[in-house]
Amino acid sequence: MIREAARSLRRGLTWRSILIGVAASAFLGDWTQYAELIIHGTQLSFTFPPIGGFFIFLCIFVFFNVVLRAIHRPLSLTTPELVVVFTMTVMASGIASQALAQILLPMIAGPFYFASPENRWDELLLAHVPNWMAPRDPLVVRGLFEAWPLPVPWREWLGPLAWWTVLVLASYVVMMSLATIFRRQWIERERLLFPLIVLPVKVVETPERGRLLSDFFRNPVMWLGVALAFGVHFYNGLNGYYPHLPMLTIATLGGTPVSTAAWPVPWNALGTIRFAAMPMIIGLSFLLTREVAFSLWALYWLGQLETVLGRALGIGGLTTAAGGDAYPFPGMQTAGAYLALSAVSLWVARGPIMQIIRGGLTFRRYQADRDEPMPFPLAVWAGLAAFAVMIAWSSAAGIPVPVAILLWIVFFSYSLAMTRLLAEGGMPWLDHPAWAAQDVVRALIPYRTMRPAGWAAVSMATAYCYHLRVVPMPRVMQSLKLSDETNTDARAISWSLVLATLVAVPVSYYFVLSAGYVHGGVAINPARFVTLARYPGQYLELVTSVGLKSPDWMGLAIMGYAALKLAFLSFMRMRFLWWPLHPVAFAMSFNVYVIREWLSVMVGWACQTVAMRYGGYRTVQRWRPFFLGLILGAMLVSGAWLLIDGVTGLRDHKILY
Repeated sequence: MIREAARSLRRGLTWRSILIGVAASAFLGDWTQYAELIIHGTQLSFTFPPIGGFFIFLCIFVFFNVVLRAIHRPLSLTTPELVVVFTMTVMASGIASQALAQILLPMIAGPFYFASPENRWDELLLAHVPNWMAPRDPLVVRGLFEAWPLPVPWREWLGPLAWWTVLVLASYVVMMSLATIFRRQWIERERLLFPLIVLPVKVVETPERGRLLSDFFRNPVMWLGVALAFGVHFYNGLNGYYPHLPMLTIATLGGTPVSTAAWPVPWNALGTIRFAAMPMIIGLSFLLTREVAFSLWALYWLGQLETVLGRALGIGGLTTAAGGDAYPFPGMQTAGAYLALSAVSLWVARGPIMQIIRGGLTFRRYQADRDEPMPFPLAVWAGLAAFAVMIAWSSAAGIPVPVAILLWIVFFSYSLAMTRLLAEGGMPWLDHPAWAAQDVVRALIPYRTMRPAGWAAVSMATAYCYHLRVVPMPRVMQSLKLSDETNTDARAISWSLVLATLVAVPVSYYFVLSAGYVHGGVAINPARFVTLARYPGQYLELVTSVGLKSPDWMGLAIMGYAALKLAFLSFMRMRFLWWPLHPVAFAMSFNVYVIREWLSVMVGWACQTVAMRYGGYRTVQRWRPFFLGLILGAMLVSGAWLLIDGVTGLRDHKILY
């Protein structure tokens, strides 16, 4: 009985943690649409931890674990309960935003709204789209983009949303299966750092008996970091209300731009160099290993030198047959690096993974399964079944099975690579390669080898596979690491992810559709309801206008070149301890966020290097709370400004991205 009680406590799945998590997930579905679609404030879900979810979680923490603890300690939430609530808010935050709702809905209706005699989308795309993929009534489609006075036309939307949700949920099952299979390898064997969960671990720490707050919140050095980050961003935020106040430009996203257009050839190929010192990035960079932090900014500059070399050799304007990328081909290089990173991760873990797969296929049960998010047989068979569902869905849409397999393998390879980058690279912002999964398809598949219906189906599938910035898999793995650090049962994490998904998906659909039909999507957010909504049709225009007669061998060679660079960096790192460059940093070197924040990373690396060299490990640990405070302060001030802007209605007031 005592053992069962302890296990129940570890689970954290109590009635109150579930109710709080469900309420927070539902609230995020509404708040996210107002903050991101209506007032265009700081993105609630782009970071890890997501600003919106983490801010709501901190409010829950203050009420349940400070106020109620002061009244009666048993009323406070336990650490596993806090982890469950945190996991649900993190998952729900992404679904409510660009992981699903804000992208899927405009993109499946957009081709019908923007079709015209000039772009010929009617014959190129719409004539081949199955009826179940999108609402077909012109008035219903127009109402989403231009608003209308009637209630949301759920009858026309329920069918398409149900079919797309089948695809989405199947992909989530595959991601959960992959996370289960890789969890022990990355967390226990390779011991990846997971720097982004350090702050959540500190927040959920249980204080000693007789104290309201843990040592982390009682540390004045930490509050010094909070005050610095909060003060800098709060002052910059005042500029939105008082434009005469000068901003600290270097502490804004993008920082101070310096154009090199007037520099001599070939150095003018550097374009615009950005100098930014963002407190949150400085804090996170201090938590990284010095190897990763150094590599992030060093490899960014090595990539810049590659651009300069291309200008010097006269190949700066080189393009490929498929188009869409130009020298030094950042999209293709990032795609090759991501695919290689996934391949290297599979190769390094090939022994344990093959053992898991063989055991799962034969339904072999292990004692260690109890510590996994789901039993290995379930992970293997559920993953295979869910992937088969995705292929069947794609086939029904019109995509040939081999092409569907290619599309979704690239999709999951990118997701796996991004999960690794978040676990090891430590940047709070992730980005998918500009050369997305559908671009790999159009580079590999000659135009005439697939029927127009197949290309139309690939175009519509971009509504889900186009945007991976807040793909769930990295957040799932981060939550599993958090459960490991806090001694929370991994099965509790699995169930909390399921509950958050079941709540967040319909709630997010409801609030996005409500925002569109009440205010008009084009009026409230052109980025979602114009730019992204036009993408499926524009993708098909590009495919048909280029009309490749054979695979784009040069584009594939560039991807292979980047893959070889990452493989070389991985080999050197595994063979030689003195090797200073980390492969995950190369995969991120063309990332727009690294381009913006290289100086912030350098500052964090320099602070850690100086502290280690002149004070040793104890000095690093003594100042670590200060840098955690920088992260916490940035999160708090972003949430505070979002609340203020929500009351005043001020638009386009971004503190972070």
